[in-house]
Amino acid sequence: MPSKKNCMKAYVSEEEYSEITEKAQRCGLSVSQFAKAVCLGFEVRSREDQHARGELRRMHADLGRLGGLLKMWLTNEDEHQVNVRRLLGELEARQAELRRVVARL
Repeated sequence: MPSKKNCMKAYVSEEEYSEITEKAQRCGLSVSQFAKAVCLGFEVRSREDQHARGELRRMHADLGRLGGLLKMWLTNEDEHQVNVRRLLGELEARQAELRRVVARL
C-alpha cells in the first residue's frame, strides 16, 4: 500500500549532499529525518555533542569527589595543609568553569 505522505525534492551539489549526509549521520538520523527536522526549525544535536556533555558531567562529578577527599584530608592536621588548600581552590575553579561550559552546550 503506497504511503500517503508527500515527497519533497531538493537539488544540491555533490559537496552539499556529502555535507548533509555527514551531518545526518553525526546526529544519528536518516537524511530524510534530518532534512525534515532542520526545515521545521527543530534543534538538531549531534551525538558527538551529547557525548561531550556526558563526559563533561562525569569530569565535574570526579572533580567533586576529589575535592571531597581533599576536604577530608584537611581535617587531619598536616604539614601539607597549605598545598592542599591551594589545590582545593584550583579544583573548585575548574568545577565552576566546567559548569559554565556545560550550561552553554
